[in-house]
Amino acid sequence: MIRRFALLSTALALAACNPSSGSTDTDTGTGTETDGPGTTDMSPTTGEAPVVVELDAPCDFGPDGATELALVTNDFVAPAGLGRVDTGERQILADLLPATTDTALGATGEWLVMVHRFGHNRIDVVDRGAWLLRGSVDVTHSAADDPNPQGVTFAADGLAYVPLFAAPAVQIYDFSVAESSAWLQGEIDLSPFADADGSPEAGLALACGGVLFVGIQRLVDFAPVDSSYLVAVDLAARALLDLDVATAGTQGIELLGAYPKQVRRDPADAAGHTALVLTSGVERVDLSRGTSEWAVAPEVLAEASIDGFDPQAFVVAPDGASIFLTATDGDYPAAAVFQVGLDGGEPTAPVKVVAGLNSGDRMLERIGGTLWIGDANGAAPRLRLYDVAAAVEVEVDGLTTKAAPWTFIPLP
Repeated sequence: MIRRFALLSTALALAACNPSSGSTDTDTGTGTETDGPGTTDMSPTTGEAPVVVELDAPCDFGPDGATELALVTNDFVAPAGLGRVDTGERQILADLLPATTDTALGATGEWLVMVHRFGHNRIDVVDRGAWLLRGSVDVTHSAADDPNPQGVTFAADGLAYVPLFAAPAVQIYDFSVAESSAWLQGEIDLSPFADADGSPEAGLALACGGVLFVGIQRLVDFAPVDSSYLVAVDLAARALLDLDVATAGTQGIELLGAYPKQVRRDPADAAGHTALVLTSGVERVDLSRGTSEWAVAPEVLAEASIDGFDPQAFVVAPDGASIFLTATDGDYPAAAVFQVGLDGGEPTAPVKVVAGLNSGDRMLERIGGTLWIGDANGAAPRLRLYDVAAAVEVEVDGLTTKAAPWTFIPLP
């Protein structure tokens, strides 16, 4: 099943509010030019949907060739902490700075950013040169007492974008400003996508040059009201892009499953404009054409009794033909890592490769040919390693943690 979206042929509703981003003339190759990222009228090629968003750069799916992980430990008893993992030496330097019981991470070459979510509403910026706290700022919004920031994404303009779960906005920060009180630079209004509670429940975000895609869930009392979407934003204009002007209201990319929780690069798209999106399965979303189809359908995962919100995190295998997926295995928080082929390839049904895990937040990354897996088992909290080529778990000293691992990210 593929969702298709009509062309947007009208001009942007708002003028550029961020002159530092500038604009570039883009030749679409069809005789139609657009001024910077946005939308363009483009005739469909055989068997393909027309382009609805002209992307001026590959999407930033994260670093290639990382040698370090930033790690948050948290067992809701001992104080949560931020640590650093040397993936070459396979050693953890723990508790460099305090974290909270609900911390998400983001990073650039200069900074590591800790976004403290539900009930905390704070952003800490860490200088990666010395791994010392550079500054902090409270996250506030007039629409919510607990705006609940969900994460941070950096774009080519050097700014940081923070989606709010309980308020209809993505806040914009400039961490290069000396005083943290002046970091907040404005916001992107998501209210056209809000449901009855006033918020579209934004979560993940992905920058593709001058366009930002924001995942929204549309929940009321934590129950879905319709579909989940990826919403497109022109960053220069700080304006939402309507991907279907023939339909009333502002339209985004409708997803096939609920709750977009993670995005990865589609290895089949050299242009970097197609995302694999984890929902109730794994969707292949062509971001420029606004289409989505199943790369791993929920029915395939159901063969291993993985359904609903069981999928937690995934990575693409080194050969690009399959994925590894962390999912609930039995009763939460029990979890396991499964391998399953993309597009019906081998293995055609999920194969359990690492068992006996306890879930934290998102704790699965691939560094080269090795999977790094967080295990929040209270009796033996640690990071576990799986050699993809040998198809075996590797026993390594030095990767135990005092408190349970909660989340980690590769560092650029």
